[in-house]
Amino acid sequence: MNTDDHTTRTLLLSQKANGMLVVSRGSTSNVDTEAELLSSGHSQVKAFNIQNVSENGYDFNADGLRLGWGLRNSVGLVEHPNTGGIYSVENSVDQIMREGKDVHQDNPGEEMNFLGYLNGTQYEPQGSNYGYPFCFSAWAPEELPQNNIIKVGTQFAMGNQNSTINDTYCANQTPPRLTFQAHMAPLDIKFNNSAAEAWVTFHGSW
Repeated sequence: MNTDDHTTRTLLLSQKANGMLVVSRGSTSNVDTEAELLSSGHSQVKAFNIQNVSENGYDFNADGLRLGWGLRNSVGLVEHPNTGGIYSVENSVDQIMREGKDVHQDNPGEEMNFLGYLNGTQYEPQGSNYGYPFCFSAWAPEELPQNNIIKVGTQFAMGNQNSTINDTYCANQTPPRLTFQAHMAPLDIKFNNSAAEAWVTFHGSW
C-alpha cells in the first residue's frame, strides 16, 4: 500500500464491532486521477477484521469493507461512542480552477463526512462515492463561476464542465455532513464525554 504524497495512514480500532480496524488511505497527489478507480485503493476508507487475518495478510486495494471512496485525505477518524457511527474529517484540494478562473483562495471547503457503521446498523450510502477527484464542497459559492444552484456545502465540479463531469454529476455524489472553511486542514475529530459534541483540531493553511 504505497502512496507517494499522503504517506500517513490513520487507524481506528472499533469499540462497537469487535476486532474491526478502520484504515484511511489518502491520494497520491493534489488531484489524483487514479482515485476515480475503485481498484486503485486511493482516497478510500476501509475496515478490516484483524481477528481473522490469513497468513498472507490483506490487500488494501482488493480486501476489506469499504466505508467510502472519493475521500481525498481523511486524516481524522472517530467512532461515535453511543451509535457506533464512523465520521472522518478530510483535507481537500488546493490550487483549484473552475471554468478558467482561479478559485482556490476560498474554495473548496474542508469536509466532515459520515461513513456509516460497523455494528450492523444499516446505512444506505455506506461504501459510496464522496466525489474526489472531480467534485468538491463549496465554501464561498459567490466566487465560483456558474454558481446559480451552488450553496455552502454543495458539491461542484472543478475545471471545465463537460457532458460527463459536471455539477449534475457531482450532485449525485455523497455530500459532507459539515463543510469547514477552505484550507483549515482538519487533523482529528473526537467526541466529548456526553457524545453530544464533536471537537475538531485544525492545522491551518500550509
